[in-house]
Amino acid sequence: MFVRRAFYYWQVAAVVVLPLWVLIGWSLFGGSGWQFLLVLLSCGVLALGLAGVGVLNYLRRSVRQARALSWLDTGLLAAWHAAIIAVGFLTPAGTLLAVAVVVLGLAAFWASIFQLGAETKRRVSGVFDSFQYAAQMAEAQAAAAGVSSAPRTPIVADGEYIVIDTGRSHEK
Repeated sequence: MFVRRAFYYWQVAAVVVLPLWVLIGWSLFGGSGWQFLLVLLSCGVLALGLAGVGVLNYLRRSVRQARALSWLDTGLLAAWHAAIIAVGFLTPAGTLLAVAVVVLGLAAFWASIFQLGAETKRRVSGVFDSFQYAAQMAEAQAAAAGVSSAPRTPIVADGEYIVIDTGRSHEK
């Protein structure tokens, strides 16, 4: 739980720290001028990607309540962040690491989307189940009381009355 909770808080700081590390690493370990310009632009995209995955993780109610990510999120983010840190060292395998950063970022993004969709589906299904249960209980109570569940005809008084048409037909 400690590791998952640490990644929950770390993903907020990672939006600033990791792109900044890549910029500092490229300037320290000797990237050329034009490459640095490309890395500068790429770091903006990286920051947006990190922020997007962080927001998708935060949107899940289970994550907000536990203040901890799932193990899938933690594993993907650990691998993704490690690849980002390795890119900052300007190693000979820089191209391979850059591809790994993109692939792991996409994997983290889609895993967050699927987990958010699954959790939302479970929550909505639970709400619909409670509505269905309430409707069944109302029908059972009406049947026990001897009240028909057929639509009632409106009671017409001898005076004037107002009819509001809602656009829904009660006839089948």
